[in-house]
Amino acid sequence: MRHKNRLAVKKEFDATNMTVFFGSAIFTSGMTSIPNLFLKYYRDIGITDSEMMLIIQLLRLRNEEQLMPSAETLSHCLAADPAQIERQIKSLLDKRVIGITQYFSDEDGSIMEGYDFEPLVFEISEVWALNQKRQLDEIAEKMNSAEYHLGNELQHNQTILTTPEKELCHTFENEFGRLLSPMEIEHILSWVDEYEMELILEALRQAVIRGKHNIKYISSILREWHKNNIRTVREVEAHQRQFEENRAKQIQRKASPITETSNKGDLKKKNLMRSMYS
Repeated sequence: MRHKNRLAVKKEFDATNMTVFFGSAIFTSGMTSIPNLFLKYYRDIGITDSEMMLIIQLLRLRNEEQLMPSAETLSHCLAADPAQIERQIKSLLDKRVIGITQYFSDEDGSIMEGYDFEPLVFEISEVWALNQKRQLDEIAEKMNSAEYHLGNELQHNQTILTTPEKELCHTFENEFGRLLSPMEIEHILSWVDEYEMELILEALRQAVIRGKHNIKYISSILREWHKNNIRTVREVEAHQRQFEENRAKQIQRKASPITETSNKGDLKKKNLMRSMYS
């Protein structure tokens, strides 16, 4: 049995299998999870790079149930001697980044001291909250600035419009239930140069009826009318009447064969009934 055990130990450290054993050890040795926010903001709460590395090692050893490892133990994990590590731990305690608290063991009911990382979580959360508020303030400032410039542009555009053009834009705003953007105003003004005012209003009316409150849809209506050589509201109405008549004729043509077949069927039934009672 001893001989077999020695062979097993020798095989475990066989260089040809080292990669396989190392891969297995990676997963069986566990993982130390470090939140990205810790790595992102640790310098903002006064932690140095070497102190952060010490915290990471403390978290790793905590997973191995070493709640308060000695400076000698930590010196084997870090490029620092025990005295330097003791100074760094004292610094972290003075900064109130870590604490020392008592832990209760479920196995034997004993009480032991260990490092507490709740102060670190609290400090990081404070920095994160301030950073979030700063970002939100910057976004709000940009939005307010954009609204201010947009308001100025709208006011500038309104001042250069003629009275009919202003009334047309106000009609669009009333139907849309909002102010027009400078780009939308320019789009409407380009229609004024090409179409009659009444035709533009008719296109707006038809778009609103269909629930399409946007400039793009109205523009497509005007283009379609232009393609069909429709220039006035009367021509729009005539075009729509013609369209409805053509559609009614198509429906009638589709229904006619059915009606004719139905009539022939009724006639056959009547003849059959007469032959039965004659």
